[in-house]
Amino acid sequence: MPRRLLPAVLAAVLAGFGSGPSCTSGPAVPLGAAPGDADDLLVVDCLLPPQIRALGQRVTYLAARRAVKTSAADCRAAGGEYVAHARANQASALAVWLPLAKQGDATAQHYVGEIFEKGLGLPPDYRAAAHWYALAAEQGYAPSQL
Repeated sequence: MPRRLLPAVLAAVLAGFGSGPSCTSGPAVPLGAAPGDADDLLVVDCLLPPQIRALGQRVTYLAARRAVKTSAADCRAAGGEYVAHARANQASALAVWLPLAKQGDATAQHYVGEIFEKGLGLPPDYRAAAHWYALAAEQGYAPSQL
């Protein structure tokens, strides 16, 4: 490249850096999220609504509700149910996860183990925690195998 073109090319490249959308727009915000609402980022125990399933052409039924840990905003977007602005306690946490754990869901069994291990307002029950961790580990759930 001739030396007299180098300053012109360099000036054009540098001018382009300041005009891109990433420099003129504000901070990145996920689609559908209002900036500044920190409560939307809280991780909650979310009960998703049941799925409507069809079996052939004549049978329609509701599948069981699923529990997930997700942000409050994502739970609301999915039509889920969660307790807002409440400190977790053992009873409310177990109400979400224990039914699924008893049905054999390894993730739920791990979460029930965590609930008993942490206590959540009650003294920890390490024996119960070990029981639920062992059930999840037997199914190959890696976090419970530690």
